[in-house]
Amino acid sequence: MSKEQEMMSSRQNAFKASDVSLCALVFLAGVAVTVLVLILFVGSEQRTVNVAFQLEVDERFSRLQRRFNTQVLKLDVVKRFFINADDVTEKEFLGFVTPLVGEDEAYSWVPRILEKDLQSFRAKALLNGTSDFSYHEINPVTGEKIPLSSRPEHWILLYLLKLDDVKIVPGMDVMARPGRQVLMSKARETHQIVVSEPLKMTNGQSGIFFVAPVFQDYLKVPSKDDGLQGFVVSTVRLASLMEQGIPSPSLQRLNVRLSLFDTQHQGETIYQSQAPAAPSELYAQRLLKVADQNYLMQFRPSSTFLVANSNVLSVSLIAVFGVGLTLLLTLMVYLLITQRARALSLVDERTQDLRLLNITDHLTGVYNRRYFEDLMERLLIEADEHDKPLSLILFDVDHFKCINDRWGHQCGDNVLKSLCARIRSATRNTDLLCRTGGEEFALICPDSESNDTSRLAEKLRVLISALPFDEAGEVTCSFGVATWVPSESFDAFIRRADTAMYSAKSSGRDQVQLANP
Repeated sequence: MSKEQEMMSSRQNAFKASDVSLCALVFLAGVAVTVLVLILFVGSEQRTVNVAFQLEVDERFSRLQRRFNTQVLKLDVVKRFFINADDVTEKEFLGFVTPLVGEDEAYSWVPRILEKDLQSFRAKALLNGTSDFSYHEINPVTGEKIPLSSRPEHWILLYLLKLDDVKIVPGMDVMARPGRQVLMSKARETHQIVVSEPLKMTNGQSGIFFVAPVFQDYLKVPSKDDGLQGFVVSTVRLASLMEQGIPSPSLQRLNVRLSLFDTQHQGETIYQSQAPAAPSELYAQRLLKVADQNYLMQFRPSSTFLVANSNVLSVSLIAVFGVGLTLLLTLMVYLLITQRARALSLVDERTQDLRLLNITDHLTGVYNRRYFEDLMERLLIEADEHDKPLSLILFDVDHFKCINDRWGHQCGDNVLKSLCARIRSATRNTDLLCRTGGEEFALICPDSESNDTSRLAEKLRVLISALPFDEAGEVTCSFGVATWVPSESFDAFIRRADTAMYSAKSSGRDQVQLANP
């Protein structure tokens, strides 16, 4: 072989070696980029699934919270009906309660009858239109009717409205059934609506009992008597309360466990949804308070939820197509996407920072006066259009100048920051705290009536004055409370609250004054 041929062969071999090296580099780089994209994608998908799970939990809990609260509100409406009516006939009871009764619900009126008044009460019940009336009890063991036992007072089922086919004859003494006596005694003692543990309903299913005591006017009550007329009782099937009105696909996505949240029944499960929990780290719990009862709701995803939010197919596609991408194209697309995302994120962060600087007070972090005035104008328009209550609390720190003079302005600034932290911890998320001056603040309370707002102001006053502040010691505030009057201007509204606040200061400070309506 000649020298020229040897040189050409050497160049060809060198070219092939560099080509293979470049291909290997492209392949390895493509694999590396694909792996990186997969890691980022899986992490992002996990966060997305977690957000979807939390949204699903929040939506389900909101539905259940509304359902429980609606039961309490409906029972309170029926209770007020009996309080405001001297004598309710069966026709009047059915006419009033029928629109309130839903599926798997029942409402009943259980008056208190003394032993000596049994005969006269039965005659009166028949006269008022109650049919098929006979006194009896239910044997808790056999479930059969038995004659009424002799006791000083009886709790007789007089009126009952329900939508199922279970037949109950009026005249049953409900105290003879297990679990009723303690529940009704508690309602009688507290004068409040109480909620039972799951009890057996007349149709044999597990249900929740809501009991509201009805008391006579204390002026009409005989001596040595608490004036209890009876109880309004509503029952609802527990499974229906937890599932009715919720779409079937939503029921299949979550495993819901309901348990009593008290020292006696800590962790005792009273309801378990049909959808089984799937192995997953996703978990959430919420505390539900209904009347006097606390419930713990625990949520876990079902296999249906995990399948619907699975990213296996996406991961496979990314892996298949990622291996086939070239180094330059993959690198360019990746850089363009990441740089654009970073730029957009940076713009969003800067925009948010500028907005927060524009509407918040730099010292305390609460809203500033400019935002306060803009927000009040907007809330007044909404209150006027939708006929919603709107209240305002104006307050400032008593003798704040003395704090600055004695302890220094840094101490005064710390007092203001600590004051705002205390206020925020004791108010609703919808209540808006603004700093309107040096030591002057405003608390906007949407959807709040005068009585509720004045109680809140008194609560804040005690919260501030009860605990000493670091360095400054005891600090007090004077509060002025005003509730917006329809068609009242912004300036007039502020002026009334401001006048009330200065009235509190002139009356000795560390107090709450209501504005003149």
